[in-house]
Amino acid sequence: MADAAVPGTLQVSNDVIADLAGYAAMMCYGVVGMAYTDDQQNLQTLLSMSQMSKGIDVDMDGDTVSVTLHVVVDAGVNMRSVSQNLESSVRFMLGQVAQIDGAEVHVVIEDMRVR
Repeated sequence: MADAAVPGTLQVSNDVIADLAGYAAMMCYGVVGMAYTDDQQNLQTLLSMSQMSKGIDVDMDGDTVSVTLHVVVDAGVNMRSVSQNLESSVRFMLGQVAQIDGAEVHVVIEDMRVR
């Protein structure tokens, strides 16, 4: 039996996009967690799983989705490799689950920590 296309449109909220991106990021090697920086107090916080979307910025410009991840990585990892893996994993997750193809993914490494 072949898969049949279902007519209609799919709308995905920014919160869902942030959650999907966060879960994809947490599955990547070298990622300790998501970070949130309070600019007024200049404090940085490692977020719990239930708050990880606070460390993810989602912007939509027309049909283009842009996701910026603020992450904390393991000390000693290759930051370039971790960033590339994050970008690829988030794009794949958004494409597979939310049918968002070609999302722009940006990685900001906020801190390095020893687990």
